[in-house]
Amino acid sequence: MPRKSLIRQYAALPLDLRSGEMEIVLVTSRTSGRWIIPKGKPEPGLPGHEVARREAYEEAGLIGETAVKSLGTYQGVKGQGRIMQPARVVVYPFRVDGDLDDFPEKGQREIMRASLLEALMLLSDGGLISLLLKHEHDLISYLPPLDKAPRGQ
Repeated sequence: MPRKSLIRQYAALPLDLRSGEMEIVLVTSRTSGRWIIPKGKPEPGLPGHEVARREAYEEAGLIGETAVKSLGTYQGVKGQGRIMQPARVVVYPFRVDGDLDDFPEKGQREIMRASLLEALMLLSDGGLISLLLKHEHDLISYLPPLDKAPRGQ
């Protein structure tokens, strides 16, 4: 059986600190309903961190800044059922500065804020869980500084 090629995806790890506690914003996948973080395919002319920022906006209505430096990568699977393809996912920390009432995928996904522990229990992707555990004590240090003005979508 031929081996499927590895696809690349860019993900936002939305961290919301506005309540005084760190919350991770999770969304459900449109196909399986699993809890995931916003992610998408490369887009011509956009660096990975900008693709991740756009996905946070499109999938969850989040505005904020994405770190230029990634947290790391993990290998996951894109798709479900009989159409599965291995994916290399590059994860960029995303500082949540605001939430929009209207965004492209509104109504197509559920959105929730979770503590790190809750997120680790809800996520089913072992590679992402491992990446979060590896950085559990320094996630906030990867966020861009607050001195930038918030950007829209």
